[in-house]
Amino acid sequence: MALWGISTTTETADNNYAIPKHLSENDRKNTPWNCFADVRGWVYRRYHSSEHSGLSTGYYDEVLVPVIGLNTTGQGGDGGSTGLGLAAPVVVFFEDPNKSSRITVAGGGTAGITTGTTGYVHVVFNEFVFAGAGATVNVRTFDANGSNESASIVAYATSSLSGAPQYAWVGEAATHGSPDVYTNYNGQITNRVAFAFTAPGTVLSANVNFLSTTINSPVSVGGTILFVADTTGVVAGVSSVSVVGLTTITNRPIVAVGSTFVTVGTAFTVASVIGVGTAVNFSTRTNSTVLKIDVARGFVGVVTDGSRGTGVTSSFVSFGVDPIRNVGGAGTVFSGVGIGTTTLTVTA
Repeated sequence: MALWGISTTTETADNNYAIPKHLSENDRKNTPWNCFADVRGWVYRRYHSSEHSGLSTGYYDEVLVPVIGLNTTGQGGDGGSTGLGLAAPVVVFFEDPNKSSRITVAGGGTAGITTGTTGYVHVVFNEFVFAGAGATVNVRTFDANGSNESASIVAYATSSLSGAPQYAWVGEAATHGSPDVYTNYNGQITNRVAFAFTAPGTVLSANVNFLSTTINSPVSVGGTILFVADTTGVVAGVSSVSVVGLTTITNRPIVAVGSTFVTVGTAFTVASVIGVGTAVNFSTRTNSTVLKIDVARGFVGVVTDGSRGTGVTSSFVSFGVDPIRNVGGAGTVFSGVGIGTTTLTVTA
């Protein structure tokens, strides 16, 4: 039964955290991150809406394989399986803002969000959990070069739709073949917890290099024309140029461009002639903020194991691996395109 995640091995990244092995990150319709353990065994949650998280009110559960004791520390009913113990986060990612439910080469990627809008971080567990509203995940902010880190953003676990019932196979009702119903739980009962945050109201600016080349002809003191080996993608009035090692030519705006040269706006002074072979970088001024999940922090707040009523593993790196993934709602990575993303860009 090892294929179904029922064995004597421990739950690690190497064995897919014990999640059934036939569920692949490359599957366009099924993702291992919608599969979790509860008292029924391994369960796959199929969502009816584009909301693939604990905020969804439309889904049904498919029991892939029944296993008694799977989400506890005891032995399973077949005597050869081992319980998972405490629930632990196995993957985290930014939700696709388009909430696409299928992956396509044209539309599966995440373009980003605009300033002041709401985004979500999803934290996925290999068991279902009770996540109280107010638990937090930290989101770090950088410029388009991944530098100039600025103030972090706090993402908060939110509550499911007020008054909507939430279900958990955990209590007395579960022994009689039905779930317990929670109508006033302030949080999410799920294996995939959504943490909401508000994108920054303003964005950072940075000169992002897009082309590196070299000088083709010496440039004297006071010159404004640089003869270079390549000008692909360089646009007058948009691009800037920097000569490596010279502080006097750093992110200088370009006013004219040809196939073998560029012209900077004003004369410059250098200590010596710029020789052939000197490295040159072309850049574009980019106004955006790049968001990254703070993996080192994990999450903070009240999240309890669905089977034991105790805390869960709160570290994102408890298994010694980076849990950041490009994953999806009804599929994950396919030909390099992901639903959900490891970073999220904010633009004005």
